[in-house]
Amino acid sequence: MPTSREEQLRNNRRVARQLVGAAVVLLVIIGLFTVFGWAMRGLRSALDDTAKKESYADKLYGLVMFDVLPFDDVTTVDQNVFRQAAIWGTVYQIQKSGGFLDEYERDESTGSVILPKLQVDTYLANLLGPDYTVIDGAFETTEMNYLYSEEKQGYLVPVTGSVGLFTPQVERITTKGGKTYVTVGYVPTLSSSKDLTFTTPTEPTKYMDYVFARGSNRQWYLTALQESEMQVSTPAASASSDSTQDAATNDPQALVESNLEATLINPDTAITAEPTPAPDNTEGEQPADTEAQGEGDSAAPDANADAAPESDTPPAE
Repeated sequence: MPTSREEQLRNNRRVARQLVGAAVVLLVIIGLFTVFGWAMRGLRSALDDTAKKESYADKLYGLVMFDVLPFDDVTTVDQNVFRQAAIWGTVYQIQKSGGFLDEYERDESTGSVILPKLQVDTYLANLLGPDYTVIDGAFETTEMNYLYSEEKQGYLVPVTGSVGLFTPQVERITTKGGKTYVTVGYVPTLSSSKDLTFTTPTEPTKYMDYVFARGSNRQWYLTALQESEMQVSTPAASASSDSTQDAATNDPQALVESNLEATLINPDTAITAEPTPAPDNTEGEQPADTEAQGEGDSAAPDANADAAPESDTPPAE
C-alpha cells in the first residue's frame, strides 16, 4: 500500500507539471501572437502615410487653388500671395472641420464674412513658420480685393462660389538632403475644367514639388516651390488613336478618308490600289503594265482589241 500511495503521488505531481507546462506553452503562444500583431500594426502605421498626406494637403490648399508660380525663397514672394492663400486655406479648414461661415460675423455694409486675423496668422505660421510676419490691412490680388476691418481685427471675405482653380492631391513625400519634398497633383475644379462634363475632375493635370525645411523649433516649414519630375501620363490620347484606327478598319468609307488624308499629308506613304489582273481567256496574252508602258505603248493593246480576230478557215465560195 505505501508503494501504491507513493506512486499515486508521483503521478499527481507529473500531471501537475504537465498542466503547468501546457499553460506556460499556451501563454508563450498567446504572447507571440500578441507581439506579432503589435509589430504588424506598427509596420502598417509606419508605411501608411495617409494622415500625413492629408495634413500637407490642408496646409497647401490655399497655394494650390490659386496655382502660385514657382519660387526658390519665400521672402521673394509678394506677401499678398501668401495672405490670400491663408484666407482661403482657413476657409477650407473651417468647412472641412464641420464649421459654417454663417457662424461668423458679417460686415453690415458689404455682407462679407469677417474672418478673424488670428486664424489667418495661425495658418501662415503653420505654413511658413512663426518668424514670417505680414503687414495687416487691406490688400488686392489679381483675383480680387480684400478689405480689412481694424475695429473687428479681421479680413472681409466675400461669400462666393468656387474661386479656386485646383485642389491638391498629395502623391508622395520624400526626404533627402535635410529637406522634405511634397509632390502635389493639381486636380482642376469643376469651374476651371474645360471639358464638357457634369462630373468633377479627379485626375491631376500637373505636378509640383513643395520643399520644406526644419525651423528652429524642429518643425517643417515651406521654403520653395519647384516644378516636379513627375509628369502627367496621357493614356487617353493613345486610346483615341487606337479607336480611330479600329473605326477606320471596320468602316470602308472611313478607310478611304484615312487613306486620302495620308495622301495629302505625305504622298510617298499613301496606300495605292493594286491593279486587278484581267481574266486569262487567251493563251500567251499578258496583262498590260500601266506603270511601265508609255503613252504610245498603251495605244497598241487598244488597237488590237478593236481589230477583228483572224481565222484560218477560208471564206465560203
